[in-house]
Amino acid sequence: MKTENTAEKILLSALDLMAEKGYKTVTIKEIAAAASISEMTVFRTYGSKKAILDAIVDHYLSSAPIEQINPKNLAYELEQDLNMISELYHQVLNRNKKIYLISIMERKTMPEIHLRLHNNATKFLAIVTEYFRVMQQKGKVIQGNPESQALTLMRFNYGKFISGLLLEDIAPPFPDDNLQVSISIIAKGLKP
Repeated sequence: MKTENTAEKILLSALDLMAEKGYKTVTIKEIAAAASISEMTVFRTYGSKKAILDAIVDHYLSSAPIEQINPKNLAYELEQDLNMISELYHQVLNRNKKIYLISIMERKTMPEIHLRLHNNATKFLAIVTEYFRVMQQKGKVIQGNPESQALTLMRFNYGKFISGLLLEDIAPPFPDDNLQVSISIIAKGLKP
């Protein structure tokens, strides 16, 4: 009978390997070696490499900080709120960093992973869109399509995350790559 410890070791080993090398190139033999167990144990525990990947996404894909964005946690002060929202979004992105790497590498062959990540982002978009709708009603941001405003903020944050993720091993971060400075610029553009 499989133990949680064995199943967890398999998932963690597979996640690390797949984030580094991609799903297609990783073998069950490599996963077993990295987890310090036999190949048969891997097969008995999950049955296939695809089942391992599905379990990784089910087990590790998280949107937890998104739930912290609710009306009682917002100050309805644009720059302060955008900083909080952006920091929470980066927490979600960083928590799922290895799944994003796998998704990028396998986006053509396994689009379902990318769609799962997209669904996670859709929840966040709905919350941020509602925030901009309320801020427009309060006269605290320029009038416009609140979903476009939310998408602009999310795309900036996603772009910042992805560029850092893809360049982290080969290039130093940009000088003054400060999230708060960037959010200040975005907030200035949104103020009426």
